[in-house]
Amino acid sequence: MNTYRNLFAFLLTMAALGQAPAWAHAALASADPASNAVLATSPTAITLHFNEKLEGAFSAIKVVDAAGRPLPTGKAVVDVADPKILHVSVPPLATGKYSVRWIAIGHDGHRRTGDYSFSVK
Repeated sequence: MNTYRNLFAFLLTMAALGQAPAWAHAALASADPASNAVLATSPTAITLHFNEKLEGAFSAIKVVDAAGRPLPTGKAVVDVADPKILHVSVPPLATGKYSVRWIAIGHDGHRRTGDYSFSVK
């Protein structure tokens, strides 16, 4: 009986130690401008804050107007000081509604996408 108890304890310990860690995926933590924000003036950039470091070569931000036309922006870049931040400069925006569409690749290699809207008065 003692042998079975020791074997059970050993197998239970090995099962607990042998489990792989759960990998989190990049998730949007906050944005500037924020989702559904109504701005009095045009923003100069879109800044997205994620919960984990990003792979800059594969992450992107696209801004489109209410008609679905993409705006001319530069390439989205990961912040050197904080690799959880992705930002892109935008041209002056006219009054209207805009959508931000993003792709984020975390260090685990998983691709996440999302979108939100804001308006300029």
